[in-house]
Amino acid sequence: MNLRNRWLRCIAIAALAGVCVVSASATGRERRGPFDSEKWPSIIDVTKKVHFISIDGSLKPPSAEWLPNLRILAGGDHDTAPLEIGGHHGVRVLGIKFNTADDQFTVWANEHTIDILMQIYGDDALTNPDGSSKYFNFLTGTLPDPIAVDGGQIPPSAKNGHWNWVLFRIPNGLRHMDGGRLVGTINPHALASPDIAKVSRLSGQNEGTIRMDGLHDLKVRAVAFGQKGAFGEPDQINRFRK
Repeated sequence: MNLRNRWLRCIAIAALAGVCVVSASATGRERRGPFDSEKWPSIIDVTKKVHFISIDGSLKPPSAEWLPNLRILAGGDHDTAPLEIGGHHGVRVLGIKFNTADDQFTVWANEHTIDILMQIYGDDALTNPDGSSKYFNFLTGTLPDPIAVDGGQIPPSAKNGHWNWVLFRIPNGLRHMDGGRLVGTINPHALASPDIAKVSRLSGQNEGTIRMDGLHDLKVRAVAFGQKGAFGEPDQINRFRK
């Protein structure tokens, strides 16, 4: 091979490598947010089990494994009110408790963790007066022994005046007394008490399954419970547009 041909071959190889790098970079961009709020994030895994609610009905099940059976509770200590903001209908948390009920909760009985994907509106409800992010805390299990778990914080950039996807990963702990998981089974002590059994029938607090505490005025458009990885990873989802 003469010098000119070697030079042309080197150029061709370099160009091909550049295309590969650009393609890989594009793929990487597609696999992290911010994701379009008008549809499910592109990194969802449709083979994993997911239970969800789309309040305005615009998000449809992408597979038979995704069931639209969740229900957001209202009244009592977890009251909500309908609202329209950012071009969509959702609900607003009137107090500081947000309770979601899953009538097929037993599917979570063998899951070590549960991923919670939500679509929330980016406003003052997400931050403290000093601008720092509020914590998302979740209550799992039933009376008389519920357990609070820390869902963590999302970046202050979520306060952006848009509907945003956010993802939390919470542990689904075990009870010492019987080895049952907090979400997916019912505490034997609750079953033994008619009054407690009624409000614990869906494996959680006050007729719900997983309750979120501490975020007054939060605005929610969708909630989904899923197996670990059903929605990707939190650091892929929790990225927000300006």
